[in-house]
Amino acid sequence: MSYKEKLLLTLGLLSALFVLLIHNTVVPSSSTFHYLIAITRIPTFFLFAGTVLVPLLVGRFLIKSKFYYTALFLVPSLIPQAFHILSFVFFPDFITPNVRDKVSWLHITFVAYTLLGITLGMLHKDGRFPYLKFLALLLSSLAISFFIVLYYPLLPKTYTERVGSTTISDVLWAGLALWGFLLAYFIVKKKAYGERVSKHLALGMFFYSIGSALPIFYTHFMDIIWIAVSFYRALAYLFFAYGFVKVEIVDVGKEVAVHSRTFLDSLAKAVPKWEGGVLKVALGRVFEEGFINSLCIYDLSTKELKAYFYGLKEREEDLKPPEDWNRILEEIMGIAKDGRCFHVREGYLIFGRSSADLENPLINIHIKNIENHLFLYFLQRKNFDELLKEKAKEIQRLYTMLETSEYVVQAHDNIDVFSKQVLDRLDYVLPMDGSFFYMLDPNTESIERLILSSLFIKNFTEEDAKLLLEEVQTYPNTFGTKDNFCFAKFEYGQYQAGVVGVRLEEPFGKDDLVFFKTVSNQLFHIVRLMKVIEDLESAQLSVKFLSEYDPLTMLYNRRTFERYVRETIEKSSRTGSMFSIVLIDIDDFKLINEVYGHQTADMVLKELSERLKRSLFRRVDIPARFGGDEFVVLLPDLSRDTAWVIAKRLTNILSLEPVKIEDKEIPLSVSAVVVSYPQDGTSEEELITYAEYLMWEAKRKGKGIILSSEESTHEFSVVKELERSIMESLEKSSVVPFYQEIIDLKDMSLFGFEVLMRIKFNDRFLSAEEFVDVTERIGAMQKLDFLLIEKVFENYKLFENKFSLFIFINMVPDNLIEKFAEKVKAFADKY
Repeated sequence: MSYKEKLLLTLGLLSALFVLLIHNTVVPSSSTFHYLIAITRIPTFFLFAGTVLVPLLVGRFLIKSKFYYTALFLVPSLIPQAFHILSFVFFPDFITPNVRDKVSWLHITFVAYTLLGITLGMLHKDGRFPYLKFLALLLSSLAISFFIVLYYPLLPKTYTERVGSTTISDVLWAGLALWGFLLAYFIVKKKAYGERVSKHLALGMFFYSIGSALPIFYTHFMDIIWIAVSFYRALAYLFFAYGFVKVEIVDVGKEVAVHSRTFLDSLAKAVPKWEGGVLKVALGRVFEEGFINSLCIYDLSTKELKAYFYGLKEREEDLKPPEDWNRILEEIMGIAKDGRCFHVREGYLIFGRSSADLENPLINIHIKNIENHLFLYFLQRKNFDELLKEKAKEIQRLYTMLETSEYVVQAHDNIDVFSKQVLDRLDYVLPMDGSFFYMLDPNTESIERLILSSLFIKNFTEEDAKLLLEEVQTYPNTFGTKDNFCFAKFEYGQYQAGVVGVRLEEPFGKDDLVFFKTVSNQLFHIVRLMKVIEDLESAQLSVKFLSEYDPLTMLYNRRTFERYVRETIEKSSRTGSMFSIVLIDIDDFKLINEVYGHQTADMVLKELSERLKRSLFRRVDIPARFGGDEFVVLLPDLSRDTAWVIAKRLTNILSLEPVKIEDKEIPLSVSAVVVSYPQDGTSEEELITYAEYLMWEAKRKGKGIILSSEESTHEFSVVKELERSIMESLEKSSVVPFYQEIIDLKDMSLFGFEVLMRIKFNDRFLSAEEFVDVTERIGAMQKLDFLLIEKVFENYKLFENKFSLFIFINMVPDNLIEKFAEKVKAFADKY
C-alpha cells in the first residue's frame, strides 16, 4: 500500500470520528439540511449512474467481462436509489406521504443492492447465466422498491423520535458496513479487478463502508451524519468512476494507441537477420517494456523455430518450445492464464509471452494485432528472401526499366511500348504463353488500355483477353491464380490497372505468383508516378536515366548529346584537335507510321538504334537519338574526310537489310550529313544548326544520300542571311505585294489583279521561288501570308470607286482553316 493510499484511509477514519464528535452539537436548520442533502445526493446519483452505464455502452468486447458484468449487476441498485432521490429531494409525497422510515428503507435497499451487484460481478465467471441473474436482481429491486413506497407502514421502524435509529436499523447498517469493508479487503488482497484498478475500487468501497457505518450513530432528525454519508458516497463513486472509466478504459486506450505507434516505428527501423534458418528481429524497448515481451513462430509439422522477435537482447528461455505443446494445440484458446498468447495460422504456431493484463479485451486485441503484423512480416521476409535470391537479376532489370522510363515525365503514349517490353520479358522469365496489361474505369467498366504481349498476340486474340478480363473482374481478391491464369489488380484514383498472365500447360506455383505480383506492382508504378513524379527525385539513378536517356532506344537523348558536344568543344579548343558530327535521318518515316502504325514504327527505331550501336567500333564514339526519326553520332578526333567515310558505312548498314517485325519486312533508306569542328562552327549551336540545314538540303536533292559540309558552305551563309531577312520582314511588316494584271481576252479589259508576295533582300526583291522553301522550313509562311493580306486591304483604298474588279492572292494550303476566315473577316471590318 502506497503512502498516498494510507493517507487517504487515515483521513477517512479521522473525518468519520470528527463527524461523530460534533454531530450532537452541530445541528443545521431544516432548510440548510435539505439544501446540503440535495446538492450532494443528486450529483452523486448521476455520477453513480454514469459510472454504471459507461461500461455497458462500451461493451464487454472492449473492457474486461468482470467490469461489464459488475456494471450490469449494479443497474438494479439505481431503482431504489432513484425512488430515494424522488422521495427525499424532489417530491415529498412521491406516491405515498414521505416519512423518515420510507426514505430510510429505500436508502438501506439501494446500499444493499449496490454491495450485492459488486459482489456478484466480482465473483461472476463467463457462461454462468449472467442475464438471468440480472433479470432476477432487476425484478426483485423493482418489487422491493415499490413495496417500500406503498407499504412502508408495515415495515419495522428505523427511527424513534428523540432516541434515534432503532436496533433493527443499527443491525442492518452494521451488516452493510461490514459487508463493504470485507469487499474492500477482498478486492485489494486478491486484486479482483486487476492490479491497476483494484486499489481504486477498494478505496471507493472503504469510503462507501464508512458511509454505511455512520447511520448506526444517528440520533436526531437533522443529524449531520446524513450529510457526511452523502459526501462519503460521492467520494466512493468518484473512486469507482476513476477506476472503471479513467484507468480501465481511457488510460488503457491511450497506452494501446501510443504503443501501436511506437511498435510500427520500431518495426520499420528494425534490421532483420537470418541465423541458422531463423529470422531474428530486435525491436528494442517497445518489446522490453511493452504489452508483449517476445514472440516465436514455430513450424507445426517440424516444431522448428522459424522466427524470433525480442526486445533489447535474446533470452534463452524464449527460444525453447513450450513443454505443453500438445495441450496448446488441443485448446487453441488464444490466451493462457500464465501470460502466454498463442494461436495457429497457415501451418505455424504463433507463441508470445506477455506481462500485460491479458484479460483486458483492448490489450488482448492489441496483442493479436501485433502478432498478426509480425506473422505477415515473417511471411514477407521468408517469401521475398527466398524468391529474390533466384530472381534478383530479372527483377532488377525490370525495375530499372520501370524507373528509367521517360514516360513518367513525358507522354502518356509511352505506356504502350513500355508495358509491352515488360510483358514480353515477364513471359520469358516465368515462362508463360502470353500476358496483357489493362487499365479501366470501374465506374463505367470501359477499357482505357489493353496492351498484349508478343506471345499473347501469337497464341490468342484480343477478344480472348477481353473475356479473360471480364472473369478477373468477378474475383474480389487483388491477386491470385485460377485454373490456367494468374492476375494482379491495383486501384489508384478512378482507375483500376492490372496484369493477367496465361500458362496453358503447367499451373502457377506460389513463387510464380509472388514474382508475378512484384513485377506487376512495379509496372503499375508507371500509372501512379504520373501523379507523384516528385518521388523520383530521391532516386539519383532514376533522375540520371530520366534526364540522359531516350527510353525507347536506350540511346542518349538530345540534351545529353548537346552536353557532350559542348564538352568536346572545350577539350578541342585546349588541345587543338578536331571532331565531326554525323546526323542521320530516316527517309519517309512518316509513311511508315501511317502504313504500319506507331507501335511498329517505334520498333523500327529501336532496331535501327541497335544496328547503329553495333556499327560503332570505337568506345569514344557517342550515338544518340536526336528526336523523332533522327539519330546523331559524335566522332571525337576525326576529320571531315574520315567522318564522311564512316557516315557512308553507317548508311549502308542501316539501310542494307529491311527491318523484320513479326511477319513484316520494312525496307528503309537513310540520309546523312557530316559537319566538323572548327571548320563549320565553333559552338554547339552553330554546328547543330548547320547540320540541320545540310539535312534539309540533302532531302531537297534526293533521299538516301550523304552530304558533306564542304559542299554547301556558301549556300548555308546565303540561306542564313535570307532567314534573317524573312524574320525582319515579319518584325517590320515589310512584305511587299506586287499586283499583276489579269486581262479579260474577250474585250481586253482589266478583270482583276493577282497579288504576288515579294521580300526585299540585299537591295532587290526576291521572287517566291527564291524564298518559299526557306520560309516553310522555318515555319514562317503562314505569318507572311497574313501580312500580305493585310497589306492588300490597306491598298484597297487606292482602287475604291475607281475599279470594280477581283483580287486573287496566292498562299499556302495550311491557311485554309477556320482561323484564316476569321482573320480575313477582321481585316475586312477594319479597312
